[in-house]
Amino acid sequence: MRRKTLLTAFTVVLLTAAGGEGRSQEAQPPGDVLAGKAIGALCADCHGWDGIGREPGIPHLGGQYANYIHAGLLRYKTGDGKDERMNEVVAVLADDDMINLAAYYASLKPFNERPGESGTEAAAAVEPDPFAAVRETTAVCSGCHGEDGNTDIPGMPSLAGQHLSYLMISLSAYRDKTRKEESMQDFAEPLTRADIEDMAYFYAAMEPRRSEIPGEGDPLTGIAVTAPCVGCHGRDGNTGDPKTPRLAGLDAEYLIVAVNAYKDGDRDHSVMRDAVAELREQDVKDLAAFYASREPKALPIRKPLTISQWTERCSRCHGPDGNSTDERFPVLAGQDETYLAKAMESFHGGERANELMYAMSFQMSGSDVQNLAAYYARQRAQ
Repeated sequence: MRRKTLLTAFTVVLLTAAGGEGRSQEAQPPGDVLAGKAIGALCADCHGWDGIGREPGIPHLGGQYANYIHAGLLRYKTGDGKDERMNEVVAVLADDDMINLAAYYASLKPFNERPGESGTEAAAAVEPDPFAAVRETTAVCSGCHGEDGNTDIPGMPSLAGQHLSYLMISLSAYRDKTRKEESMQDFAEPLTRADIEDMAYFYAAMEPRRSEIPGEGDPLTGIAVTAPCVGCHGRDGNTGDPKTPRLAGLDAEYLIVAVNAYKDGDRDHSVMRDAVAELREQDVKDLAAFYASREPKALPIRKPLTISQWTERCSRCHGPDGNSTDERFPVLAGQDETYLAKAMESFHGGERANELMYAMSFQMSGSDVQNLAAYYARQRAQ
């Protein structure tokens, strides 16, 4: 996956017209196509005379709505654009120049790089399993943590149903070597932020199961021992704090090891170190037995949407198969795949300002982003 996620910076991107995306626009004059073609000499090195981006990541403009292109140019003209080269080019254009340039690109044939496919064919060509990409990564983890993040191995933590933020923090700590465990450090070292986000989302969405391995301690005695822990971990170990691990249902042996690691300083966390400093050996066992006996609660996280479900949502603005019929919203069909992915990542990260697109893309994993970009790139622009 690869929500998605998420998140790279833009290269040379024209269509950052947040001011024209999802908002009503006043109709602009039709513009002079021939005059716009002459101005196109400024843009041809990147966007081509035919409106086809010359490199991956540069958007195709041929056949795009003139109003949408014009709105993007205005953003660079007012300094709201994020690309220095575009800011420099647009700075020399007069208002009529921008209208004419938009009219020229709108007059060109739509941008179809490859044979168009129907929505069904394109959805089949993209990976139908929204978790497929991340499963390749988590397969390495399944030997210890289980295929769905629920393990029966004593001393191993189950990851299913842990909070997304906590999982991301933990994986990042292993990658940055601030959390000690050589095998986990080696595994996490090559992971990108998008990889970590996808893995965390996968495990957070899984249904957690309580460990069936009984602890050595007394769960009833453990209730009193865990009283100081309630503020962070909740009364039954099902915390509401997204940055705090859920303890309910975890393996007792693992919990004992974790608590002792805080006591010994092997895990660097001042709050936890102080909280467990005075616990006796039997206290730790009772604490672990109590949490292990609690029933873990699944998080209110939706399972990832399929490509068909995502495109159904996107079609409300961008039209069936990305062929928008509303000049406020850009045509996505046949657009450059790399550009589409970068655009969604930029909305996801908040670098590109649009409340509606931020809300939509924020729910996407890294693989959602890649799959949607591939889907729309395969469509034929009408």
